[in-house]
Amino acid sequence: MKKKKFMALALAMATAVGCTACGGGKSTTETTPTGSSDSASESQASTGDNTVIVAMGAGFSTLDPGYVYEKYPQLIVNACYENLFKFYENDGTPQPALADSYEFSDDGLTLTVKLKDGIVFASGNTMTSADVAFSINRTKNLKGNPSFICDTIDSIETPDDSTVVFHLTEPDSAILSKLTYSSLAILDSAVVKENGGTDAEDAASTDTAQSFLDSASAGSGMYILTSYTPDEEVVLEKNPNYWGTSANVDKYILKIQPDANTQMMTLSSGDIDIALNLTDDTLEELKGSENVEITDGLTKMIGFVMMNMDEQYGGPVSDPNVQKAIRKALDYSGIRMICGEGTVTPYSIIQDGFMGSKGDRPDDYTNIEEAKQLLADAGYPDGFSVDMTVSDLDMEGIQLTDLAQKVKDDLSQIGIDVNIVTEAWAAGYGDAYRNGTLGFTVMYWGVDYSDPNVQLEFLPGGTVGKRAGWTAEIDPELAGMYTEAMAATDNDARTQVLENIQDAMYEDGPFIVIAQAPAHIAHSSRLANVDIFDSYTIDLTEINVK
Repeated sequence: MKKKKFMALALAMATAVGCTACGGGKSTTETTPTGSSDSASESQASTGDNTVIVAMGAGFSTLDPGYVYEKYPQLIVNACYENLFKFYENDGTPQPALADSYEFSDDGLTLTVKLKDGIVFASGNTMTSADVAFSINRTKNLKGNPSFICDTIDSIETPDDSTVVFHLTEPDSAILSKLTYSSLAILDSAVVKENGGTDAEDAASTDTAQSFLDSASAGSGMYILTSYTPDEEVVLEKNPNYWGTSANVDKYILKIQPDANTQMMTLSSGDIDIALNLTDDTLEELKGSENVEITDGLTKMIGFVMMNMDEQYGGPVSDPNVQKAIRKALDYSGIRMICGEGTVTPYSIIQDGFMGSKGDRPDDYTNIEEAKQLLADAGYPDGFSVDMTVSDLDMEGIQLTDLAQKVKDDLSQIGIDVNIVTEAWAAGYGDAYRNGTLGFTVMYWGVDYSDPNVQLEFLPGGTVGKRAGWTAEIDPELAGMYTEAMAATDNDARTQVLENIQDAMYEDGPFIVIAQAPAHIAHSSRLANVDIFDSYTIDLTEINVK
């Protein structure tokens, strides 16, 4: 099966121009065999009890949009809630969804959004600008993991029920893309407030709506959340008050079933309809299976090695020469073999498919003798021993523990003895990773919003940079490129800054991007429009039963 790489995404910040377009396209993927006819792809009224069962991975603990940050909750939030803007195509730009039109001020510091008329929440309440302001301010003030997406939003005005005015702290070339993210979905403020929600500045300590939003939804989406059993399943049912045209799936049962072999067997037996975590081996087993179709694509999810710059946590891997030695010792082609067909090794932190990407890191970058010399220069001619803490998560079906074992094997070639310590995400790894107390790890990163600016969080002082103890003070010149990229509204200027950032991180820094993951999805041939989608894995609102 051949992978079809997504076209480079070219997002430009529109200035002083209104836009009234609405999206409606499908993602660009390659499907074998052809999955649907034109008539099957059209949204249609439900005529029966069409239930679809999806098997997906684990690694999340909440479905409250104000807190969701992992991969799979975004699939669910997209089905139950809607945003001002949405990506309707992987290789497209953000298009108005709940927004009807938008306009930037000449200085790029003000974004005015006009809302569509007739938007109704599942409760029957009509959406107004007050709901938009509440939803975005709540996410910002909850100060959860995704709150950084609101960092450039200084304040929000609502001059009337259909107008929202965003005042920005600085020009933000990615603001429309950010407004597509699940945590900025629009909530029914009346319902959320009735259940303990608040958008006040002290929401981090006073909001109590999370338990409600883990068991029910408060959005305007095509589906409503009717059940969530942690680590087991999520159930979604058709929203009877949906304001738009619905697909014909009445109910989704999303089973948390991360094992690829289990997914393969349950799909083959007809116990599930869609498998989201397949590997090359399980795909081979499915080839030729009756009533099963396979879709492939290159995601923007990346796997990386992280070495903490703070010696208190990183020990020897905090040394810049040791980091260079590790970078030189890794067998990138071998890592791609583990990850499967279609995997690429990005040149640096801007992955394939994004504006400004410099392509791939060449395989001949690996040089064991040079790595040994760098290790000796750092004062470790005989190597050293170090713990690598790894979580139980997977990256598109690729177990992080398998990647850690490959890193361990590679580093043994230069005298570094890696002791792999496995720790469940919920048992402490997640907190340690986000708090910046992990010394050495292999982790993955899925894009929050489909724009290269999301990768700027890997810079010193960025959200991910600080998880590696990489403060802006350590490299102020590189940290300053964050502001340059944010302010670069011209595509050429923006591309140049992104290339400069990649060059600066090609051989230096605490992060080594080791793989950009492919995605393998298989589904029952009774379904149409099951396409790989960066932002949501798959878009449940586009799927129909034939």
